Parts: sequence; C-alpha cells; structure tokens
Amino acid sequence: MQTKAMIIYNPAAGKNKFRKLLPDAEKILTEADFEVTLVPSTKAPKSTTMIAKQAAQDGFDVVIAAGGDGTVNEVVNGLMQVNNPPKLGILPVGTTNDYARALNFAKDPLEALQIIAKQETIRVDIGKANETEFFINNAAGGKITEITYAVKESMKSKWGRLAYLFSGLQMLPKLLPVNVEISYNNQVFQGEILLFFVNKTNSVGGMETLCPPAQLNSGMFELLILKKVSPQKLFQLFASIRKGTHLNSPHVIHARTNKVEIKSTTDLNVSYDGVYGGKAPYTLEIIPEALEIFADKSRIIDRLRG
Repeated sequence: MQTKAMIIYNPAAGKNKFRKLLPDAEKILTEADFEVTLVPSTKAPKSTTMIAKQAAQDGFDVVIAAGGDGTVNEVVNGLMQVNNPPKLGILPVGTTNDYARALNFAKDPLEALQIIAKQETIRVDIGKANETEFFINNAAGGKITEITYAVKESMKSKWGRLAYLFSGLQMLPKLLPVNVEISYNNQVFQGEILLFFVNKTNSVGGMETLCPPAQLNSGMFELLILKKVSPQKLFQLFASIRKGTHLNSPHVIHARTNKVEIKSTTDLNVSYDGVYGGKAPYTLEIIPEALEIFADKSRIIDRLRG
C-alpha cells in the first residue's frame, strides 16, 4: 500500500527553492512508493497550520513541511491538534532552517528527500506554550530575538541570511534590558536580562553552537538566560557563543528543566521557532516524544538521549 504524503510548501521560502526542487521531490518520493499531494500555503494567517490539521484529519500518513522554520512551526501546530498525528518530514528550503540543522541535513534539500524516502524515523519532544501553541525548536524573548520575525519575506528572498544581519545592526541601538521573573526547577531568577532561550536543539538563528547539550528527545528543555551586560561584554559573549564556551560565563544561566514560567513588568515579546507568539506571561512545558519525524539516526546520535 502506498504511503499517503502531503507536501505543504511556502511558495516564497528561500528564493522559491521548492519550485526548482519539485521535479526531484516528486520523482524521489514516488519511487519510494509515496502517493504525493502538493498544497501551497497562502498569505492568510495560520493557513499552513489549518492545512496540516486537515491533512491529519483526512488520514494522511505523512505531512512534509517544505519551507523554513516558520513553515515547520505552523505544520507542527496543525499536527499537534489531533490524536495520533502523521509522521513529519522536513524539506529545508528556507533561509535559516534551524531544525534541519539540528537533524544535520540543512544544506541540501535532496539529502532530506532521500532521508524521507528511506522512512527511518525518531520520536522528538515538542514544547507547549500557554496550552494553545506548540514549538519544535525553541521559544525566545528579548529585543534582539525580535529580528527573527521582524524581517520581511521579500527581504529574506533578496538577501538570504544577510537580511537578519542588516536588521540586527538596525536593532542594536534599541537593545534594552527587560526586567523579568523566570521560574524553573523550583528556582526563580529576578532581574534584568537581554534575552532568554528555551531550547530543544543546539541551533538558533543559524548558530549551531548556541546550546551544545540539547537533545531532541530528552524530555527536557535547555534554558539559557543572558543577563544584562555592557555592550563590550555582549560582543565578547557573542564571540564565545561561536566557540560554544558561553555556558561557562557568569553572565549566562543555563539549566535543564521541563517547565519554564516567564513574567515581566514591561512588554516582553515571545517567539516560537522564529515566529511571533505574543507577550509574557508565558508557561512553557515539554511534551516528551510527541511527534515522529524522519531522520538519519547515524548522523545525529549525539543529539539523542542514549
């Protein structure tokens, strides 16, 4: 019996990469005995989420997110609204492709197709935010994290990852600390921070050294809090992130936890997988091994719980 697969694709992602990849995608998956249905997302809010949910309800065995991290996030939110969701495939044709980086096939969509065709899977954790939203890679808050959803699709199509750099340089003068209360593991941090991350993978914003200890199926988040620091120390800290040594910094709090509560006395925007979520307060909880996804275990053995 053929495997019923729906590919939901973002027509604007990654300089329209998917259109160029389409003949290969259909050939590879058809030869692997997939019955492929193609559905484009629209500009309507949460269109991808609604399409993914309907695919799950209609009995598709597999839903493949063809796009960037935003497309993956919306597909995950659709699948998590049903019992026994279909398997998730990721076809990285976006700008940054953080979750595909965590799965170690971000640079070549053809590799991702071959992995899907082999039908090897793993189960991964999913984050739940305020009971209604879900994320697969990370939740984040703080001024600089707003870059991820402030960059327009047209700018990403034109400049690729440079679009984030341009926006980041414009935002630096506005990089003000936020007063927060973050609760985790029966501990409470109160004070001014520049940003926080609640991670499920090692990769955020294309930085694969942001959270080296992260595991896809550990049943735990990796919490990172960057305290308020001077501009000079901030640049030094970013340099240490590139080396993966920042977790030892006195300016960084790192903890492993399955629940994080965030409050703030001022506006604090929160994003999930680079998509704007809303304003704090937020409660983030882990759902262990909630989704089955296509992956090559041999390539990510160090990112899986032993």
